[in-house]
Amino acid sequence: MKTFGRLIRRYVLAIAVLVLLLAGLGAGLLGWLGWRYTVQYQAQPHTSSEIAAAMVQKDGQLDFGPAHTPEQWMQGYAWAMVLDDDGQVIWRYQLPPELDHPYTVSETAAFSRWYLDQWPVLCWVEEYGLFVIGQAPGTLWKRNFYIDTDIVHGLISSILPAGIGLVVLILAFCLAFSWRGSRSLQQVAQGLDALAQGQTVTLPVTGMAGELAQKLNQTSAQLQTRNEIIAQRDSARTNWIAGVSHDIRTPLSLILGWAEQLEQDSALPDAARRKAAGIRTQSQRIRSLIDDLNLTSKLQYGAQPLRRQKLTAGPLLRRAVADFYDTPLADNCTVSLVQTDAAEQAVLDADPALLARALENLLNNASRHNPDPVEMQITAEMDSGKLRIILADNGVGYPPSVLRALSCPEQEGAPHILGLHVVEQILSAHGGRALFVRNRPKGAKAVLVLPVVKT
Repeated sequence: MKTFGRLIRRYVLAIAVLVLLLAGLGAGLLGWLGWRYTVQYQAQPHTSSEIAAAMVQKDGQLDFGPAHTPEQWMQGYAWAMVLDDDGQVIWRYQLPPELDHPYTVSETAAFSRWYLDQWPVLCWVEEYGLFVIGQAPGTLWKRNFYIDTDIVHGLISSILPAGIGLVVLILAFCLAFSWRGSRSLQQVAQGLDALAQGQTVTLPVTGMAGELAQKLNQTSAQLQTRNEIIAQRDSARTNWIAGVSHDIRTPLSLILGWAEQLEQDSALPDAARRKAAGIRTQSQRIRSLIDDLNLTSKLQYGAQPLRRQKLTAGPLLRRAVADFYDTPLADNCTVSLVQTDAAEQAVLDADPALLARALENLLNNASRHNPDPVEMQITAEMDSGKLRIILADNGVGYPPSVLRALSCPEQEGAPHILGLHVVEQILSAHGGRALFVRNRPKGAKAVLVLPVVKT
């Protein structure tokens, strides 16, 4: 896309130029300020700490060090004095008369950080006392840090015009560049919003973003055609499944009824009655598969409404176990239920019928796919603020092909996992998830995680 590439290149080039301008301006300003600072402080050849450390005592009196004359030591400074522990002035150099008096501890603490009257001062603690040196008023700003006023004035006088100029330059460039493409890009943005909402987009293909608009129009037309095809296919699939299910249920109900009658007919031989029981069992399985097929189709295409209500996890799980024991599948099975107090009292915002269906599918799956009697245990516990339901058995476990199909349902030759897929869909519709793994040391394990209502 030539237009898009041109836009990217222009923006990258503009950013690079602005960065180089800003870097050059900053380097030049720092160099100039450094030069100003060096020139300024050539007037003070000695630091206040050097002067304080060089003070010597002669005949019980303090004086400047012998390396320089007092005038050389104090070059660039206004006055100096030394205070003893009692705040008395024991030494002074050109000290203004209004400052020549004893100082309390609080007064000393106050001016040692800031100012002594209008004089900015620097203080150093030495063995002989507190060395205080003053600078001319207005030459130093003392707050939490101190800096020469000329440096501050230089910063203000230099940075402000430079900053204003740079801002004006950036604004002018952005306005000149953006105004040309703002209208066409705005149309493209509006078209993207409309496309995201499933609407058909038709944009003018003129202007700076004309090629983008043309591509967007083509994409919109393709998506519209594809959505229509998918909608027709999904509707036809849902209707076909619903129709076939309805057509099958009627003869299946008759078969179930006849099978139950034959099974209960004492005049028939035992072998015939066992065959009738087998017909009834397989017919019930077919009906369950039909129900799962209908449900998964509705869940997949959002046609299954969630009749949510506040319900407690404990009664839901106990009812699921009780309902399972009322079915013939429980004849060769044992189910135990273990719940923590927190899990039993957990409140769910869910569709009770769908959750019961998920638990029913797991229990039925464990019963049907294990040839020998199987022991099942349902464990409910709280984990990180969510309800965790674990259904484990000691049967043969999930075959590797089933586990692969659960992780990659689109693979060719995948086994039938409709019941487990329905469980995944039900949990997903409730904002939860389902995990199927092998149990240790043997058997299968299904882990259901559901959000709970915060109380």
